[in-house]
Amino acid sequence: MNIDGQNTLACLKPIDDCKGDVKVYPLPHMPVVKDLVPDMTHFYAQYASIKPWIRTQSAPPPDQERLQSKQDRAKLDGLYECILCACCSTSCPSYWWNGDKYLGPAVLLQAYRWIVDSRDEDTGARLDELEDPFKLYRCHTIMNCTKTCPKGLNPAKAIGEIKKLMVERQG
Repeated sequence: MNIDGQNTLACLKPIDDCKGDVKVYPLPHMPVVKDLVPDMTHFYAQYASIKPWIRTQSAPPPDQERLQSKQDRAKLDGLYECILCACCSTSCPSYWWNGDKYLGPAVLLQAYRWIVDSRDEDTGARLDELEDPFKLYRCHTIMNCTKTCPKGLNPAKAIGEIKKLMVERQG
């Protein structure tokens, strides 16, 4: 929710950080179901659109789990911790103006999480699916997403990394 003008998780916001009367609102720029409850249907549909699971072409599936090196696993740090609270997306002006087409910081952070997962075999298709004037490129690096993330994650960096991958594969 929005507490004292900042999108955050109520369970993590110390009341002592608030000055005077505490103003509490639902997340901005989302339809409100009731009181402080936003309708996150569209947000979750956008998340589902990136197919957030390991995609492989190799058959048959292995008999045991797909292992990663410690170095490959470390690439997921700062990505897998996202809890899809939408604080970052609802603080992003590009998402306010183009939320119907722009995926937003949270979903793009998650997309990058699957793109860099060494166990996933569908990186090219994932990048193809993001190659769109709105899905990815509406990010103008305002950095509201990174400033407001209650988990201390950096969605703007993940979006920048996806854009770099897009340029690298064209070259």
